[in-house]
Amino acid sequence: MKKRLIGTIAVLAAAGLALAGCSADPLGGDAAAETGGAGSSELTPLSLVVAPIHFEPAYIADREGYFEEEGLDVEIIRGADPTSNIARAVSGEVDITTGSLGTLITSAAAGVPIVTIAGNGYTSPDNPTSGIITLASSDIETPADLAGRTVGIQGLNTGSEIPMFLAAEDFGIDPLSIERVELASTGMETALSEGTIDAVLASAPYYQQLMARDDVHLVSNPSTEYMAGTPVTLWAATKQWVSDNEDTAAAFVRAMEKAQAFYEDPANVDAILDITAEISEVDRASLTAQALIPVSVAIDEAQAGVQAKAFSTYGIVQKPVTIEEILWSGTPLR
Repeated sequence: MKKRLIGTIAVLAAAGLALAGCSADPLGGDAAAETGGAGSSELTPLSLVVAPIHFEPAYIADREGYFEEEGLDVEIIRGADPTSNIARAVSGEVDITTGSLGTLITSAAAGVPIVTIAGNGYTSPDNPTSGIITLASSDIETPADLAGRTVGIQGLNTGSEIPMFLAAEDFGIDPLSIERVELASTGMETALSEGTIDAVLASAPYYQQLMARDDVHLVSNPSTEYMAGTPVTLWAATKQWVSDNEDTAAAFVRAMEKAQAFYEDPANVDAILDITAEISEVDRASLTAQALIPVSVAIDEAQAGVQAKAFSTYGIVQKPVTIEEILWSGTPLR
């Protein structure tokens, strides 16, 4: 029964090969690249894919000059779901990509040579920035009511569903009885409104955008309730690229540490939310400081290990993966 969860794992490596030589952005004309640095020959060129969420630190590092300070001329490219983003790094199309912890685990289990070089967004223990949402007219009140229902998720088998599974077990239903549907974050509101799915598992800033409506019901905040502190998005690269470019990887980490300091300064909240609204194309007025997911370049190794074990427990991977297998030797830990 658990084999139903494996989904796209086995084809991840093939997806990377299929993307080799492909320069088209999956978001089409709306996925314009931004170039940081001064273009000097003294700067090291670096291509970077960001996800539809947790992209703010990369733009901060670019716009505040942190990349250039570390000798990097960075091209920021907007990406899509974690699996596609990692495939672009595996294909050699880009140098560094945004992945989820879950996608790195499934990649390692499938033999894909990818490692994380730094952390990015993680689950807040205090401020919910994601949750399971349905329409107020729905009869879904708690996770117990999700049995046999469809839930839209950004990227299947990426780990985002594990907190929902834990909530399902806590409420006495089989986690595998929940029908998960892969759905881009940008399409969640429409799918929910049109009734093509029963609920969505949304993350910031789309979570706040949905919660601002008066016709929705919050079913649960499972990530905050069950997986606080767990890394959500990570910066990743192939093992070969890191081996060949350790100084560049270290410079990237230093730039992101500077971006984290800027991100955590309360005086910069408005500037960060402006970036969130601009890149996500969401209403700036709907965003507050609560929309900002906490960021840590250093990875909580213990919490990451809990999620890695859950991937095996729920049958998402058949080959258990340890956190050590997906860490670069220079990855900051906490």
